[in-house]
Order: sequence, then structure tokens, then C-alpha cells
Amino acid sequence: MLNLSQLVLDFQAGIRGSLAERALDRPLYAEPAPEALAAPAKEENGNVRDAELTELCQQLLHSIDLAGAAKLVSVQWNSRLRSTAGYASFPAWKIELNPKLQEFEGQVDRTMRHELAHLVAYHRAGRRRIEPHGAEWQQACADLGIPGESARHRLPLPRREVKRNYAYACAHCGLTVQRVRKFSRYTACRECCGKYNGGQYDAKYRFVLIQDLRSKE
Repeated sequence: MLNLSQLVLDFQAGIRGSLAERALDRPLYAEPAPEALAAPAKEENGNVRDAELTELCQQLLHSIDLAGAAKLVSVQWNSRLRSTAGYASFPAWKIELNPKLQEFEGQVDRTMRHELAHLVAYHRAGRRRIEPHGAEWQQACADLGIPGESARHRLPLPRREVKRNYAYACAHCGLTVQRVRKFSRYTACRECCGKYNGGQYDAKYRFVLIQDLRSKE
């Protein structure tokens, strides 16, 4: 039985990536049981696991030196998705795809890589906060073979308009962002923090609420 310190190391390596893995003498991830490899697609919370797409993700992760993450990733079909093409869950390393993607040529592979890029970007960032479709995600897209990927799909899936009731502005540069919900904690302008404070949070560049439409209703 593994001791507590080793379990902690295993958990950290699963999130933080291959540098921690290579520093240790033994594999950090348990190999799946043979019967699990031979099992057909299984359902998880109503989702159907796609073994072929999961294997493709594993190959892509190996190609960018993330062998540890390849043992965690899973691709599933989620029939509950409507306007959303795909969804990535980190650090669970789970990708959910809309079955309707199969109606559009090439979109299953592209969306899968799009979502995998989110997981890779968050994995590489570690504890550092990043924008969902920022530079880190764009670099991951390029590494996974889809450079210049758009943040949003243009497929004719049913969409629901979401009203953005809140607007924030950077206290330093004035950059404005629209939000559906209020920030749950203090958030600063990424550009200013990167330019003036080495990418670390600084209250001088915090976003300030400048519009709240709900308060007028």
C-alpha cells in the first residue's frame, strides 16, 4: 500500500505535468487493468466513452511529452449538450462532445483537439490563472495541430442568447470586459499584470465594476 507522501506526489504530478514525473524513479500512474482495456464503451453519468477518440487523445499527448496525462484523459459523448460543441473538465482530464458533431465533416476531430488544448493549457499553467482562450490555449492548439483555432464554433447548433448584465474595466488601462455573472473574487487585467508585474496579480490592475444592469431591474 502506498504511503501518504507518495500519494501526494502522485496527485501533484497528475496536475502539474511531466517535469515532476521525470524527476521520480517510478511511474506515477497506475496501469489500467487488462479487463478494462478490453471492455466496450462504458457509460459515465449518462455519457458514452469513446475508446477510439480517447486513444487518439493519448497519442496527441504523447507527441507533446505529456505521457502522464495520456493515462488520465477520457473522451465521452454527451447527448445532453445542445448549443455547446464540446466541454473540457480539468483536472479530471475529461472531454465531452456533442453527438451532433458527427453530422459535420471534420468537426469531431477539430472539436476534440480544441477541448484537449484547454486541458493542456491548464496543465502547463499549474497554479497560475489563465484566460480560457488566451495565449496558453492558442499555443496548445498549435501544438495539437490546429493553429489559429477560433474560440467559438460556427456550427448551426441551437443557441441561447445570454444577457451580460455586468461590465468591468481595468483600473489601469481601461480594458472593458462583459460578464454574465459577477467575478467571484478579485480579478486583475492579465495584460497589465503581465506587462508590469511579471504576470503576478497586482491590485493596481484590478477590474472594477462599472455596470450592473440587474440593479436597475
